[in-house]
Parts: sequence; C-alpha cells; structure tokens
Amino acid sequence: MLARRVLVTGGSGFIGTHLVSAVLDDGADLLNLDVKRPVLPDQRKHWRDLDLLDAKAVEQAVVEHRPDVIFNLAAVADIWLTGDALLANTQGLRNLIVASSALPSSPRLLHVSTQLVVKAGYTPQGVRDYAPYTEYGRSKAASEEILWKEAGDLVWTVLRPTNVWGPRHPTFPGSTWKYLARRWYPLPSGFDPVRSYGYVTNVVGQMMAASKAEPAAVNQRIVYVGAEPIASSKWLDGFSFALTGRKARRVPGNVLKLLALGGEVMHRIGGPAPLDRGRLYRMTTDYQVPMEETFETLGRGSVSRDQGIEETVAWLQKALPDEYQQK
Repeated sequence: MLARRVLVTGGSGFIGTHLVSAVLDDGADLLNLDVKRPVLPDQRKHWRDLDLLDAKAVEQAVVEHRPDVIFNLAAVADIWLTGDALLANTQGLRNLIVASSALPSSPRLLHVSTQLVVKAGYTPQGVRDYAPYTEYGRSKAASEEILWKEAGDLVWTVLRPTNVWGPRHPTFPGSTWKYLARRWYPLPSGFDPVRSYGYVTNVVGQMMAASKAEPAAVNQRIVYVGAEPIASSKWLDGFSFALTGRKARRVPGNVLKLLALGGEVMHRIGGPAPLDRGRLYRMTTDYQVPMEETFETLGRGSVSRDQGIEETVAWLQKALPDEYQQK
C-alpha cells in the first residue's frame, strides 16, 4: 500500500523527525501533530501545534486531513513521571481511534509503544503478558490494551522500538556518548548484557515497511523494531573507539554498585546522579527481544552498525563541536 495521505503524531521528536523525512521523501501528503515545533525548518510547513488530549482538535485534524495511514508517536516518555502526566499515552490514543471512526474509510494505525512494557530479564508468555517496571511502561502497556479492546475495525499494528540511536538523539549526546568521549563510561567487568540497538534510519525503514505491508501480515500484531540483539560491549566499544581510539573502560561490578548507591542518595537530595540502581540494573541485565518475525516481515534496514556510528559521530562533531572535538 502506498499511502497518499499520512498523519504523524509526535513527529517533532527524535524518531518522529526521521520518520517525517522518510514520509516526505516517499511523496506522501503529510501532517504532523505535535506540541513541539519541528527542529528541521523544512518540516515546519507540515506541522500543526496540537495536543492529543484535545479531542475536538484531534477529530478536526483527522477529518480534514483524511489520512490513509496514522503513525502515533506522540507520548510522554519520562520514566520518572506518574499519573495524569502520562495521559497522552492512553487518552491521546483513544482520541485518535474515535477521530478515525469518523472517516468514511478507516486509516491504518501504527501505534508506537516501547520495549519497556516488558522489563529486562522477563520472558513473556504471550504478546499481552506485560511486565513493566516504570509508570511510563505501564502507561504504554495500557495503550496496547486500548487497541485490543477499543479499536473496532481499524487495521492496527503495535511497534515496540528497542534502544534507538542515531543523529539528533536528545539525551545520548549529554550522557552516554559524552561519557564515552571523556572515557567516563564504565562497562562493568563480568557482565556483558545482550540487547537490541536499532539505528534510527533502519527503525524508520521498518516502520515504513509496516505501513505498506499487506494488512493480513501486520494487523493486530506486536512487532519490535530494531536490530538483532548483540552484546552491549560491541555497541559501546564501537562508539568509544570512534570517539577516542580506544575501547570503553572496564570497572569492577562492586565498585559500580557503590557508585549506584551514592546515586540514589543524590536523587533524594535533588542532585545529579549519572549512575543509580536502575541504570546499573539496565547496564548488567540482558534485554533480548524477538526480532526474527520483524526481519522476515519488515526487513533489517540498509545501514550497518559501523556506518551508523560513523554518521552519528559526524553529526556530534558538527552539532556539538565543543563537546566532540574533531579527531
């Protein structure tokens, strides 16, 4: 299916910005609904400042644009927030479903969830066996249940991004990549968890493929998007070598446990905490997700890990020259 009209919510975010570029390159008539202004000037003419919690405004936008495909990326993704602060993740989706039902022909809905609906180290017994460990993860699990229970005749697919990275990432430049560049990022010796690291161009390619697949292949499917799981050290060492010419530092696990406890104290008094128990848990626990069906249905993407690292480092050096000096 070649979508003529595409609606993207949350298209001003990290993945959304890359997706909007891909949709425009595909020749579709696009509308981006987001409370944030696009970071790329050429995308601003396709943007409307709109909150998904405004049901009337959502319905008006959907009816006016008449999309063939809706990519729902709009979300509050802060893992520290709770309660009403996360309503966009659930009620926002409901508003989209209701608005879509007002169209003479139902669009295809691709809802972007998260791998965090299942915590690291847990093996689910089915696609609706959730085990989130944050309120954000719970809100996204609830959003998936909304589709199962309230989507009616819509053709829908849930896309669960893994660890997505690449140019214009909002947080990695000030944390992960910054620490690697300064050789502050500690890999715990004795642990090498396996995870999926999805380069954003490849993830967006998989999302686009899902929008064009035959309905029977993707309807009511839960699909992870990303790359084949690998040892974390391969991804981190790849960046460390590109930034410093050396592999990342290894630090004994017991030392990191003490640092994580100190981070918990800093959290309580409102100070900065690069490492806490939650981060240490994520650094030392396997987070394997099933990718075989994704590759079979949506492909793997054309950008290799090494090429993605090269492109990302080039962006870092151009966008943040003071932090990432040219080697």
